Amino acid sequence: MYDLVNTTHKSSSLLYLRDDKLKETLNNFFLVYKNFEHQILENQYYLHNSENKFGIADIRCILLILLYPGITFNELVNKLGITKQSLNRVLKVLLDDKMVIQEINLKDRRVKNLYLSEETNKNINILIDPIIKKISKAFQKSGSDAVNGFNQTFFNLIKIR
Repeated sequence: MYDLVNTTHKSSSLLYLRDDKLKETLNNFFLVYKNFEHQILENQYYLHNSENKFGIADIRCILLILLYPGITFNELVNKLGITKQSLNRVLKVLLDDKMVIQEINLKDRRVKNLYLSEETNKNINILIDPIIKKISKAFQKSGSDAVNGFNQTFFNLIKIR
């Protein structure tokens, strides 16, 4: 496989770009994702008492509406990177369960803004607080330079498609 260290620089400062290190990093991404996904799905009862079971798509939708109150359907489609049909399925359940509120935009009646219900807004924090605490602890242990590098790496990964 292509080894960036041997082909670009002979510097030991680029050892993290070796193929085995990149694969190890990819595996670590999956482990972190699995850990967070498990914790969220295990504790989703904090969000609602309905018979519907939520998946990660539902939780991501709720989290984005929390981060961007008043977000529109099209903005949500773009941020989630899913099809309109997929988002329609997710939103239908969230609207039916009264977890998300849809309001007609006063400036353009064709546009609907999405908000979390008061109860969902309160309970989402109960669900994500343990994960936020884990991230905070990891950031504190790593220091600001590492956190800035980590965030820059994530930003770059998101932008590269």
